Amino acid sequence: MKKLTPYIFLTPAMALLGFFVILPMVQVAYFSFLHYSFFTDHRFIGLDNYIRLFSDGNFWWALLNSFIYTLVTPILMIVSLVLALVVRHRFRSAAAFRMIFFLPVVTPIVIVGIMWRWIFTEETGLANYILSMLSIERIHWLTDYPTNIASIVILTVWRGMGYYMMIFLAGLALIPKEIEEASLLDGISYRQQVWHIILPMLRPTLIFMLVVSSTSAIKIFTELYILIPGAPMSNKALVSFLYFQAFERFDFGYGSAIGVVLFAVTMTLSYTNIRLLERQSPV
Repeated sequence: MKKLTPYIFLTPAMALLGFFVILPMVQVAYFSFLHYSFFTDHRFIGLDNYIRLFSDGNFWWALLNSFIYTLVTPILMIVSLVLALVVRHRFRSAAAFRMIFFLPVVTPIVIVGIMWRWIFTEETGLANYILSMLSIERIHWLTDYPTNIASIVILTVWRGMGYYMMIFLAGLALIPKEIEEASLLDGISYRQQVWHIILPMLRPTLIFMLVVSSTSAIKIFTELYILIPGAPMSNKALVSFLYFQAFERFDFGYGSAIGVVLFAVTMTLSYTNIRLLERQSPV
């Protein structure tokens, strides 16, 4: 009976996981082999949805844009780490700075998107107003490609840096202060301490952040939907393409095929990130 006790306690969680996660995944994989529309009866068509997908130019544009957007990951990690290294030290305004940097994280994404859409508006936006004061030509933040992708990157870094800063602070708190103090007594500079001591000891945190941030980047949707709703499909990312096919054109079979490919891309990216970091020998 004692051997069964852990499984008894796990049963409710596993049942919920199976019903709300595993079963929908199996259904989506099954639907991807069907011609399944809201208006017509579904029928089995084999690999036709995948053949159609890989010959669709908008799919390749969406996939390319998704990978371009993952460039936000190293930017976000560097900015968040710098902020964490600054506010980890106890000074008079450290707590206030932590609260200010974390405030965008708890702000609803709809409000954030509307605010940044106003900032990037071509005629009356704050961004172009500042550029005009510097005698710099006006930028079409929301209409030109790939400038509109860059505007999404700026929004994401601004909104996410506080969240990842807190994760870095948690990782930095696990580093024994004796090691840092001893290294400074040995005469190394703070830059060398960060590079040779702090970063290697933050390896688990870095792996976690790299996987989470790159996975979130490849699945971006809400920011695009709010900030550039009228942009052509060739300017959107993979989840936006899925949403258009499944919930605007009601082509659920084709949308399911996109979902399966998105799942494969996400898993491959996560596995690659983990393997690349694990292969680095600790310093």
